[in-house]
Amino acid sequence: MKKKIFIGMGIGLLVIIIGAIILFYPMARMMTQKDIVRLDQSLTLMLGGGGNSGIIIGDSAVVVIDTKMMGSSENLYEFAKEKAGQKPIIVINTHYHGDHVKGNKFFKGSRIYIGSYEKEFLQKNIDAENQPTDFVKDSLLLDLGNEKVYLYNLGQAHTFNDLVVYLSNHNVLFTGDLIFNRVNPVLKEESGARVSQWIHVLDIILSRWGYSKIVPGHGQAGDKEMVLSMRQYFIDMTSAAIDPGKENQLAEKYKEWMKLPGMSSPEKTIEYIKLHDVKK
Repeated sequence: MKKKIFIGMGIGLLVIIIGAIILFYPMARMMTQKDIVRLDQSLTLMLGGGGNSGIIIGDSAVVVIDTKMMGSSENLYEFAKEKAGQKPIIVINTHYHGDHVKGNKFFKGSRIYIGSYEKEFLQKNIDAENQPTDFVKDSLLLDLGNEKVYLYNLGQAHTFNDLVVYLSNHNVLFTGDLIFNRVNPVLKEESGARVSQWIHVLDIILSRWGYSKIVPGHGQAGDKEMVLSMRQYFIDMTSAAIDPGKENQLAEKYKEWMKLPGMSSPEKTIEYIKLHDVKK
């Protein structure tokens, strides 16, 4: 009898472990697996390993967009350092979340740009060794000679201050987590996430720049269709928040989008919109 009980417990434990692996594998893969995409001699994408990153090799400096987290951040730094040689390295953080800023500590002595968050907010939410040095209130141009790097603060959407980075010569736009490519977005009240504002910002992204390629915060690079898809996601989730009868139908529509366990799903997005964007 005891043997059967132990066997049953063992099988139950194995089922739980397998279930946990299946549940958390997509998130773990997104945060650890890196894909290096060399677009040309001066622009390389390092996708995954935290937030997506870009390395722009300019005539006068090397620019790194988002510095990842854990071991991937050091890999990014070593790559950028090798490409820079004696040139200075400039860092841009599209927003303050750890998977985009945890590698700042490797770029000591570099200028590190971020949106115009309150300093007290950043001191609370970013550890001291990863603090940025410069703040972009509206816009900023970094002229590298062979490339012009434009930083634009689009204000509150995913967080209180989200930057996008436009490379005019390459016609490439880095959006940070304003775009999740077929991934349910993470919405946090303490970050300042507001879906109604987010839709407005996506409208700006659709109309302001003539980009040919977009690099999202997570997922593969794409084009305008990716922005349209993200915008429609929020419109659909808002519709479901207003009319609960649509919730199952619209959740089914996005069943192929990656869910992050405990962090993001259609259901979580709908609930967040109910709390923060739908007028009572």
